[in-house]
Amino acid sequence: MLIDIVFAFLAMSITYYVLQERSVFLDHSKILEITIFAIIVIGVFAYTDLYNYAVSLNRFRYLYRTTKGIVYTFIAYLILSWLLKSCHHQHTLFPLVLFFIFAGLTYFSRILILPLFAIIFPKRDIILYAPEGEYEEIGEWIGNHRESNINIHRIITDEDEMIKYREKGTPIILSTVTGNWERLSKLLLSFKDKIPVLLYSPLLSGIDEVDYWPYVNEVPLVPFRWNGKGKGYRWVKRVVDILGAIVAIIIFSPLMLTSAIIIKLTSEGPVFFKQERFGKKNKKFTMLKFRSMFRTNNHDTHREFVKNFINGNNCDKKVYKIIDDPRITPFGNILRKTSIDEFPQFFNVLTGDLSLVGPRPPIEYETKEYSEWQRERLSVTQGLTGVWQIFGRSQLPFDKSCFLDIYYAENKGLWMDLHLLILTLPTIVFGKGAY
Repeated sequence: MLIDIVFAFLAMSITYYVLQERSVFLDHSKILEITIFAIIVIGVFAYTDLYNYAVSLNRFRYLYRTTKGIVYTFIAYLILSWLLKSCHHQHTLFPLVLFFIFAGLTYFSRILILPLFAIIFPKRDIILYAPEGEYEEIGEWIGNHRESNINIHRIITDEDEMIKYREKGTPIILSTVTGNWERLSKLLLSFKDKIPVLLYSPLLSGIDEVDYWPYVNEVPLVPFRWNGKGKGYRWVKRVVDILGAIVAIIIFSPLMLTSAIIIKLTSEGPVFFKQERFGKKNKKFTMLKFRSMFRTNNHDTHREFVKNFINGNNCDKKVYKIIDDPRITPFGNILRKTSIDEFPQFFNVLTGDLSLVGPRPPIEYETKEYSEWQRERLSVTQGLTGVWQIFGRSQLPFDKSCFLDIYYAENKGLWMDLHLLILTLPTIVFGKGAY
């Protein structure tokens, strides 16, 4: 981050110098613009997770994210400059020259300086805990990635020995091939709020789109940092929820009004569908949706599907949702495909029953099928969108979907929330996983 700040100042200064605006350090407005540019760089790079250690472990993904960070930085810079009317340079080529100079410096820092740090600075010792003795694959991968700057100090398989290192606060890579989600979850959560953990398990194969994770032979190496426990985060998240819900209600009010009229004109029954759902710590609340089904329906079909889904009885499916559901009205299909049926839940966000970001709230008969480890997804306020909705919507079995919710519950933060909110828009527009 410090290097990015220095290079942001350097890129802007070189650009001024190249374009013959050499009085940069005598002009307060130019110093202010350089400072704003540096702030944009840090904000955008943090948003694109370039300061996430785990992301840097995969060089190709990291360079891809670096490219995204550079592009997003200049989009944000140009928009802010236009809004502040501060982009009045003597040369119209200023933004283009700045782009190439800053991009060059940034790639230089990621391709050369970062690996150099890995060589110069002492490697950090970590413990590889492999309770089932399966560690060759992850051990070999770490050995081949010098830029990880970590060294496997010891490989242990005994739980009592692991506990000693855990209490000392020694970082641990947890490697397991267990086929038991209950055991894996219990083992993982034993590290909660004690030390960071990198989890590696073939159980997670198939979750292949998450931006925050590096991958070892198509299996994710998942970082658990146990974030989002502070009062400051909870307070800011609540403020963002309220403001976001108000803005969304104002913006989408014409669309919601139009949808309400069409629902009333095309099928019998109320405009809104109200259903009791479970929120944080099993607190019940009434969730709102636009009605997308016919008034008289038997919900046994969905109840039976949910039971099979949670218990893994339909693991051979490619889509984990009822397709071509005869209970849905013609207009209801449009509402669901575009997720407009969920818009009334912004009012649930205002009341505090839901958050903008969080796991989806379950129905009571869903929770009755939960295993003990799956109830961990109810440890946080449920939400409109989340990790599962973005990276696995209707395309993962329940155990893996539940794991994504637990990952969010234990690693949530403002940057992750912002990222998920932004990624929600294309998910809705393209209807990914919506049926």
